[in-house]
Amino acid sequence: MSIIDTHAHIYPDAIAGKAAASIGEFYQIPMCLDGTVGTLLSRGDEAGISRFLVHSVAVTWERVSNINNYLMGVVSQHPHRLIGFGTLHPEHPDCRGELERILAGGLKGVKLHPDFQRFELDSPKALALFRHMAELQIPLLSHVGDTRYSFSDPWRLARVMDAVPALKVIAAHFGGWSMWKTGWQYLAGRPNLWVDCSSSLYALRPQEAANLIHRYGVKQVFFGSDYPMWDPVQELERLKALPLTQDEQESILHRNFEAFLLGLG
Repeated sequence: MSIIDTHAHIYPDAIAGKAAASIGEFYQIPMCLDGTVGTLLSRGDEAGISRFLVHSVAVTWERVSNINNYLMGVVSQHPHRLIGFGTLHPEHPDCRGELERILAGGLKGVKLHPDFQRFELDSPKALALFRHMAELQIPLLSHVGDTRYSFSDPWRLARVMDAVPALKVIAAHFGGWSMWKTGWQYLAGRPNLWVDCSSSLYALRPQEAANLIHRYGVKQVFFGSDYPMWDPVQELERLKALPLTQDEQESILHRNFEAFLLGLG
């Protein structure tokens, strides 16, 4: 069976350890792995994971171009294993131009992390970026939720989707990290919204996770590990331990994301 992990952060080898450690400090959760492409592919081989959706986040707009160059290069080196989403920042002076550049470079979408990047998900500049993305048919993968901040609250994403209904969105962490009991109430039932299960299964009882999957609809859910915070091998085991049918698991593990990619045109 094909398996696709739709949430993996990667970094150049020279800075991977430092970058991964900074994420751990932000969340006060020790990193399982080092953030390098080599380790990701090795753990993927161990787990039987066929492909990874990889990305990284530009904390400031000045870093956008270099990070996208890195992602385009890595994906071109591993075309059968890696699918790339680029990065942007609402403060970038030429969002449209950079979106067109990453498309030309083989990247399929954009990953944002409002809490790291320090912008409100429904701010005017962010909405302007999302309108460009919708026009270019570029999907958004966004971190959503954190009880410590309001930048990425699920209700902000709901406002984004009301304002830009053509935008396709993957809401990470079941649409609300650390806000699992409430986030779905703002987001479930939207046809252009998908969620991944990354950085969530460690905190939820199996039945709670299965309930969330059914609230969003099985066909709207992707498997994601959130490497290097979590080990793809262990996250796959957690997913397989949920009280789901074999057909539901196969949808989450590969069929849903395969259909999503086909829908990008």
